[in-house]
Amino acid sequence: MSVSKLGLLEGLLYSLGDEGIERNQLCELLEITPSQLKDMAAEYERETLQIIFYGNKCILTAKPIMHEYLEKLMIENMNTKLSQAALETLSIIAYNQPVTRSDIEVIRGVNSDASVKTLIAKGVVESKHNDQSRSQLLYTTDYFLNVFGLTSLDDLPKSTNEENEQEEMDLFFSSMNEKQNNEEQEI
Repeated sequence: MSVSKLGLLEGLLYSLGDEGIERNQLCELLEITPSQLKDMAAEYERETLQIIFYGNKCILTAKPIMHEYLEKLMIENMNTKLSQAALETLSIIAYNQPVTRSDIEVIRGVNSDASVKTLIAKGVVESKHNDQSRSQLLYTTDYFLNVFGLTSLDDLPKSTNEENEQEEMDLFFSSMNEKQNNEEQEI
């Protein structure tokens, strides 16, 4: 049984999940050119899935029509597994990234290591090594953007007062709580 290159592309990207794969490595595996890869991604047609490029990475991800459902799923999971502290920590990372754990501790006034570990385990935050210091830098992930239906961090809610970062974090946090409350009322 022969599998098409498009089928192989879909299978590889599905298997790799939200990690994706470098464009050049994928072209090498499939023995195609970058131009052919771009054409294959454009012709890939599924009702709820799409192939996109984030920088040099190729990823199989949900189409925008799925964002509402993914957000509901994420909120449901957060209701049972993310504490208030984890949600606060997530908003701090989202608005101030890259940040270190000590930066979060200064902003929150308490140790947030457990919250950070939970967010990393959920896949909405990642830690990257910084050659300039011993600290790990924390960033939100593409999964965070995907789950909340954002195309970039510029889509995060902004306060009308640009100088007030705390107000922006509160706005994000209140929108999360509002979504959680709406979910509870629907049940």
